[in-house]
Amino acid sequence: MKHTNYYKPENVEYFKAALDAARSEIKAGAALRVCISDKNAKMGAVASVSTLPFITCPARCAHSCGAYCYAAKIARLRKNVLQAYAKNTALLLDKPGVFWAQVESAIMGLRFFRFNVSGDMINADYFKNVAEIAARQSHCKILIFTKRYEIVNAYIENGGTIPENLQVVFSGWENLKPINPHGLPESNVIMPGADIPADWKTCGGNCFECFCRGVGCWELKPGETIAFRLH
Repeated sequence: MKHTNYYKPENVEYFKAALDAARSEIKAGAALRVCISDKNAKMGAVASVSTLPFITCPARCAHSCGAYCYAAKIARLRKNVLQAYAKNTALLLDKPGVFWAQVESAIMGLRFFRFNVSGDMINADYFKNVAEIAARQSHCKILIFTKRYEIVNAYIENGGTIPENLQVVFSGWENLKPINPHGLPESNVIMPGADIPADWKTCGGNCFECFCRGVGCWELKPGETIAFRLH
């Protein structure tokens, strides 16, 4: 079956237009409410916060996961998802204090939480906020995947500490090898027909179930890699 390439100029422009619309609505007085997803088919009951695909992702995604981006696919198919991602991105850019306060408020009442089912951290301040929230909300296990390896590496090299309850996973993709001098856990995609290396773990397919079982991404150790089948 022929694959649809989602990293097209028209899709990038489509997401930019959605962001512009969300920013205009906020400027005009729309409610300043971050959209927290409480569940979906893959995440199960794990709550999460996401931003627009491509717009918040690093350039390296254009030549790796971008073509297969499930978040872009869903955002094109479902207007409510697109609007949620766009509003979160607008708040993050224009009202970061509101964004982070509401995200932390949500995390206060949760046992587990994931950042960026769609999108990625936009800058060093983003990761600093994630780490500081994790440190304050130590009761909650927090998971974040990223292809912005340089942000996390610089944070560590400048003396930053990653709290024990914050699981940071460097996301690779086929020939995209994470820049990972500190040995953080990694993930990688397995294309149809390819074998999973014997020393890699395998995604169980549902974040909530893996959390409850104490396996998968949540419990990856330094130097370990987890494999995701293309989805």
